Amino acid sequence: MNYEFKNLKKFKLSNGRMGISFFYNEKRFRYFNSSVIGENFNPNTCDESSKEKQLDLLYQSFFLKLEKGWRPIEEKKIKKVKPIDIKVIEGVKICYNNKINLEYSKSYKKDLTIAYNKLNDFILCRKYQNLNLSDFNMNIAKDLINFTSNSKRVQLNSKRNYSALLSDIFKEYKFENPFPLIKLVKTEEVLHKPIKEIKLVFDELEKFNSNLHLCCLLAYGCLLRPHREIRNLKWNDFNEDCSQISLAGNRNKGKKNRIVPIPLFIQEYLKRGNDENNIFTNTPYPFNEDYFKTLWTKYKKVSQLIKKENTLYSFRHTGAINVYEKTGSLNKLQQVMGHGNLNISLTYLRGLEVKQLSVDDMPDL
Repeated sequence: MNYEFKNLKKFKLSNGRMGISFFYNEKRFRYFNSSVIGENFNPNTCDESSKEKQLDLLYQSFFLKLEKGWRPIEEKKIKKVKPIDIKVIEGVKICYNNKINLEYSKSYKKDLTIAYNKLNDFILCRKYQNLNLSDFNMNIAKDLINFTSNSKRVQLNSKRNYSALLSDIFKEYKFENPFPLIKLVKTEEVLHKPIKEIKLVFDELEKFNSNLHLCCLLAYGCLLRPHREIRNLKWNDFNEDCSQISLAGNRNKGKKNRIVPIPLFIQEYLKRGNDENNIFTNTPYPFNEDYFKTLWTKYKKVSQLIKKENTLYSFRHTGAINVYEKTGSLNKLQQVMGHGNLNISLTYLRGLEVKQLSVDDMPDL
């Protein structure tokens, strides 16, 4: 094998960069400056008038070094071998850091953070610091869920959150995610109670607080979500005559662009302000996340009409019942609610006091 250098020459690339090249040990080497041989020639940092001279000096410096026995050091490329397993405690941290930086809602990130902290507590408590992901089986997953809470509802939510948190690392290392395989006892469905005497409630709200009154009107009449969608509304979300609201996909839970007509009984309460201002604060910034929740709690204590089971979302539920009973269309309900698909709308209807079947719908002879 020939270890001598050969074909030392100058070159110039199409982008204007220039340097020298030569062959050694049947491999080509290219250099754009002489730092590797302890010199300071660099034609690519000079002005146009000095480039050719610097290139000549670069060529001469390499020729002399090569003649005196200098040879380039061949770097051996080390092939990175992907590990076939990972410690659970390390995998959890990677998954959490990746997901927490994505554009999820604050409530979802809060759920992931709770799951992450609880999982770390579980690992320390059970002394699983050296547990490999390949050994994280269904029995350990069940133990984690039971460790989290005795409440069936909390267990169901925790199972979903743990599965979501760890799904990426199970896929990456090609291990089965045990959480979807676990069957838990389902909790009884909660029936969302609509608000009775809705007009009287709005009259009472108007006297109590104008912001809460408008929030509840928009939840009922436009079926928007109070805390994330309504609270963050700006005047540029409305068209010129305030007859329509347009929300981009990143502004609503369904992740789809949403256009909602505004009923006349709401339009009379909308007094348009600066486009960039929030409709409640008249500044570019919304109220804090608990603003309407706090107002609702105070109102509920003094109201003569609101029932114990009613929440701010009851206005949205009541509006949904109204739309479905008027149109009988699941597609229209999905559209106005901003649901991602029809299955969500069907599930939603099951939780409402909506008459979906009548005697006339049943088989006859």
